[in-house]
Amino acid sequence: MIIRQANKSDISSISKVYSVCFAEEANHEIWIYSCMNSFPKSVYYVYGNEKSIQGYILWSIKNGFRANTIVELDQIGVHPEHAGQGVGRKLITESFKLFTTHVTELGYNVGSVLVTTSEGNYAEELYTSTLGVSRNGVISEYGSGNELILFNKIKS
Repeated sequence: MIIRQANKSDISSISKVYSVCFAEEANHEIWIYSCMNSFPKSVYYVYGNEKSIQGYILWSIKNGFRANTIVELDQIGVHPEHAGQGVGRKLITESFKLFTTHVTELGYNVGSVLVTTSEGNYAEELYTSTLGVSRNGVISEYGSGNELILFNKIKS
């Protein structure tokens, strides 16, 4: 299994994982396609092999191209058949390194990391342990509940 930058031929496979992870959302392929078209601002990475993709992650530059920019873990999805096997943790840690290199090659530094997640989501601990983020705010009544803003200012 490898982690690599996704390309347009991966859209259908990413969509299959997306649809089981976020069933309440619609038009997955359109969303993925539009996010992919925002490159170099946003980059998808996938986890899998030549036959299938078990997970994906979307990283985005949040606040424009700046000397010390904020990057956002925009979305992550791991197919339920592969949940609990460390796929999410590996996706986050390895793709963060790749995205940091991407940002650096554009001529900028990663100054901060931002993630949002639903209050009570088990992923909060995963984000905290992999990215060093901590609770920085709450958006009340966001979608189906409260949304946590997790943030980490990276020491330079």
